[in-house]
Amino acid sequence: MNSGNNSNRLSVIFLFMISLIISNNLDGQTWLRTMDRLPDTGQKINYTNSPGEDSDYEINTPYYVDNGDGTVTDTITGLMWQKQDGGEMSYDSAVDWVGRLALAGYQDLRLPGIHESFSLMNLDALNPALNKFAFTDTGAEYWWSADVAVNNPSKVWVTNSGGGQGAHPKTETISAGGTKKFHARAVRNTHPPNTLQARFKFIADSVVLDLLTGLMWERYPLNDSINWENALMRAENIVLGGYCDWRLPNIKEIESIQDEKNISPAVNKNFFSAIRSAKYWSSTSQFNRGVNAWYIDYQNLGLTTYGAKN
Repeated sequence: MNSGNNSNRLSVIFLFMISLIISNNLDGQTWLRTMDRLPDTGQKINYTNSPGEDSDYEINTPYYVDNGDGTVTDTITGLMWQKQDGGEMSYDSAVDWVGRLALAGYQDLRLPGIHESFSLMNLDALNPALNKFAFTDTGAEYWWSADVAVNNPSKVWVTNSGGGQGAHPKTETISAGGTKKFHARAVRNTHPPNTLQARFKFIADSVVLDLLTGLMWERYPLNDSINWENALMRAENIVLGGYCDWRLPNIKEIESIQDEKNISPAVNKNFFSAIRSAKYWSSTSQFNRGVNAWYIDYQNLGLTTYGAKN
């Protein structure tokens, strides 16, 4: 399918001007918006003739600028990243290291949140699943985030070189007595984050708007098991809230509503009360292995991984 014909179709979704929307704050929380936009996965390969797969939609195409000083700016998110990561280290060492790091004259560097770290993943590449022109390959297997697992302080959220994310024990890295390479990559904001008084808003009984990303979501997902091809077709054909341009979200989009502060299911339960502790498909296939597709498992913490499409 020609992705160019669908490049402006902005939905799980429908894209709103966030600044014009006023929302009731059911959680009594404010949200920091550290990323300007949610970048695309970068997947361009077609794996099926059915409409609706990741490569059929190219929204917020990743674009990086090498600043020539050891930093790279992501023009979609507005985040500035360390070009070459800091190498293998324990989590505690990573926290200490980033607090002392001065790079290119900047001293406000930090470890990224898990959603920020996952935004870098390039699902059209593998080991590492990163833009190879923007970032130096260091042989890392995982990258630390700043987020400790809410139900187990001995685990930290990490992204991995295969393109996924999940919570792993601090002891798995070599420096902590393990056998794997957990590295740290610093990030900074190029402008102050925006503060949102609320994150979600009910658009209709069946629809939730995410003010953080501008994505509109189905409030009551299908609770029956379904294979990947049928999931694509269902999403392409439903009508909700008067909108008919729905689609199956890519893995970055469905990961964006994963709430690492909640478990079983790992979502905001005030707005997504119908989401179960179960696995939910994305439209993203595993790179160069089209029999598999990426999904998020909202059971417990909400890791992203892949499984057989059938």
